[in-house]
Amino acid sequence: MLDDFLFRVRSLFRKKAVEAELDDELRFHMNGQLDKLLKSGLPREEALRRVRREFGVLDHVKEECREARGVSIVEAGWQDIRYALRWLRKAPAFTAVALITLTLGIATTATMFSVVYGVLLRPLPYRNASRLIVLNETTPKVGLVSVNYLNYLDWRAQSRAFSQMAAVCGVSFTLAADPPENVGGAAVSSNLLSMMGLQPLLGRDFEASEDQAGAAPVALLNYQFWQSHFGGQQSVVGRSLALDDRNFTIVGVLPPDFRLIDRADIVEPIGTWATNEPGAKYRGQRGDTIVIASMAQGVALPQARAEMEGIAARLAKAYPDTNDRFGVALRPIRDVLSGDLRPAILALFAAVVFVLLIACTNVANLFLLRCAGRGREVALRIAVGAGRGRMIRQFLTESLVLAAFGGLLGSACAFWGIRGVARLLPHTLAGETLALNGAVLLFVAVVVVICALLFGLAPSLRAARADVQSGLRESGRNASGGLGQGRLRETLAVAEISLALILLIGAGLMIKSLSRLLSVDPGFRPERLVTMKMSLQGAKYATGPAILHFWDGVLDAVRALPGVKAAALGTVVPFASDHSRADITLENMELPVPGAFPHPDVHFVSPAYVSTLGLRLERGRAFTDADNSDAPRAAMINAMLAQRFFAVEDPIGKRFMFGHPSQERPPRWLTIVGVVGDTRLYGLADPARLEVYVPFRQSVRDEMSLIVRSERDPNALISSLRAAVASVDKQQPVFDAASMEELISRSVETRRTTLILLGLFGALALALAAVGVYGVISYSVAQRSHEIGIRIALGAQRGGVLSMILGRGARIAGAGALIGVAASLGLTRFMASLLFSVGADDPFIFAAAAALMALVAMLACYIPALRALRVDPIVALRHE
Repeated sequence: MLDDFLFRVRSLFRKKAVEAELDDELRFHMNGQLDKLLKSGLPREEALRRVRREFGVLDHVKEECREARGVSIVEAGWQDIRYALRWLRKAPAFTAVALITLTLGIATTATMFSVVYGVLLRPLPYRNASRLIVLNETTPKVGLVSVNYLNYLDWRAQSRAFSQMAAVCGVSFTLAADPPENVGGAAVSSNLLSMMGLQPLLGRDFEASEDQAGAAPVALLNYQFWQSHFGGQQSVVGRSLALDDRNFTIVGVLPPDFRLIDRADIVEPIGTWATNEPGAKYRGQRGDTIVIASMAQGVALPQARAEMEGIAARLAKAYPDTNDRFGVALRPIRDVLSGDLRPAILALFAAVVFVLLIACTNVANLFLLRCAGRGREVALRIAVGAGRGRMIRQFLTESLVLAAFGGLLGSACAFWGIRGVARLLPHTLAGETLALNGAVLLFVAVVVVICALLFGLAPSLRAARADVQSGLRESGRNASGGLGQGRLRETLAVAEISLALILLIGAGLMIKSLSRLLSVDPGFRPERLVTMKMSLQGAKYATGPAILHFWDGVLDAVRALPGVKAAALGTVVPFASDHSRADITLENMELPVPGAFPHPDVHFVSPAYVSTLGLRLERGRAFTDADNSDAPRAAMINAMLAQRFFAVEDPIGKRFMFGHPSQERPPRWLTIVGVVGDTRLYGLADPARLEVYVPFRQSVRDEMSLIVRSERDPNALISSLRAAVASVDKQQPVFDAASMEELISRSVETRRTTLILLGLFGALALALAAVGVYGVISYSVAQRSHEIGIRIALGAQRGGVLSMILGRGARIAGAGALIGVAASLGLTRFMASLLFSVGADDPFIFAAAAALMALVAMLACYIPALRALRVDPIVALRHE
């Protein structure tokens, strides 16, 4: 009967039959099949279901007929799309699962790509940004350091590899307001904006005459500062702005996308105060200055680096006391702007690519399972004239339509995901750089096409190779796709497990790393500590006694507050960026060569600093009020410095001086009175350094940090502390107030964010892999229900059936685990820079992740196995 039907259909094709004739022919054959099933005793509802399933291709066969009559490619494409939509609508469960899987994969990938684009790829708003280079001086003892202004002038005069150079120095201002405000800014060379191809939004750029000592103060305003403090008024140009008891004339407003290494609300010319007088005294001073330079046309970075190293060597020879062993480092400006975020971002993007691959693998498995049940449809369409290429096109169209819907839903989810990730990213990263912009949407479109090919190509190729005769004769229930498809589905499941295991191992390494990092002893007691900064500016604090009077008043006012247990002042706060260093010369020790002198961090602190911060006093005494300007100069050192230079003798009573003997005559010696424990100044992951402490009354400083130990929540004290400072001088701003625990949290935020996101991606990958294994085993059980029924009918024990099903899952999980562990050994080394005190091949993490993956995979197999045990032999043996 089927052969007669196909003969008549082919005849209609040759005659270019109208659709009504084809409808009649198909309807006649369907009625015949229905009568045959009813006569066999099958209930009418079941018979109708089988007939509709077997001849569900009626609509598309008509479309094949239209195409045989010569429809255009566009019309054929729309036919394919319409059929794909109908096909997806007829399988709501399949469509829902596939869409959810794709949405999750595309959403996570788009979210992370927005971070990659915003931080690493987004075009910088500078002319020839790829040729802009940031220059720092370097020293073997510290690494990157600031640039001395006199060295910058020599670089600019001697360099030919750079067309222009500009100095940039971080500064701060006190803005006269109510309350007073500390404003971050920058002092720059007058050619900076023109070199970077920028024009002020309002007003004009600096003139060369304004970048000279003695010039009248002028300033450019950051766009955000202009909006927040002047309401975006166009008349701001020409107005006066009181900063540090100086009146600056506002000459312009910077464009919205203006960006330096650090945020600068106010920009002034550097030449008005930078010292260009010759001499070692000034050549050795290094503030907070970097140099931005534009490479000349035709010059590559290696050439520029070689030239600058030669200039640095000549300066070291000319000025050995200040420049010996000082080199120069060149970095593209994009690398500087992205900072230490690049490794973490790239690692997370690689993780979401793995998640996307797992999602595509899952959907490919679903397509294979779905297409295995369409064997009769495929065979029928090929039999009536559809070509193999036509079948591939139809299956790829279905996958593309599904991927497109996944892309739309994924983009919508990514819109919210980007907001969530922006909150997790380090506070140094500007959140406005992350957005669902055109670049991200273009990336999603490319991902949609790639996904459609990844999960649609294998099913379409298998459909094109389908055997027509066997496909027409097999029943819908037994259309399993054969042994080849079963092996392909198992292979895809193994790939899912491998990829998921790589992510689990990465997340496990980050968990162990962060745990060990947070357990590091910082060298002090951070609990219930709060800190805030003050910087004294203006003529009021031009002398040492005036500065000391203010600091004493602040300490007295703060200690009188209820809830304050202790208070102290210091130029340094652990985990903050305000650190200073200096060479020292130890008395009665052989002088090292220039550039090799001990170079510790130097802290100027009040007497209660040690007890307030909770440092360990290991030997000698701490500072007291007696360590004032009339007393002999005293100092404390940390344990590392004591161990390195006084390992076999008591350091108490030993003396040292700052700088080199040739720089100070007569030498001003400091006597060591105490030794304190080492601290982690720069972060928990950074090793301790050499440290020296000096009484602040013997070396007055105008910028200090207030450190307060509270008897309760330290954050609740901040407003009271501000009021206490205002009671001493209401015009003095207080800024950067934070608890010590918050500072510690910021120091690990990159690692913590990486852990959170990698953990989320790992959990998602684990869930998707479990679904994939479940689908393969569940389908296998469904296909083997007849075999299982026979085994049970012949007396097979249910335990044997259970072990048979679980054994297949164990083979899949074992193969995936082996491949995943092997791949992880090669891949995790790329995240070594993100780890702390943990090896990239940590055996415990590898074993734990593999065990967890295996457990989840076996649990995914257990549900289908239980279903197999409930197979009724009588029902299973009733074969059609």
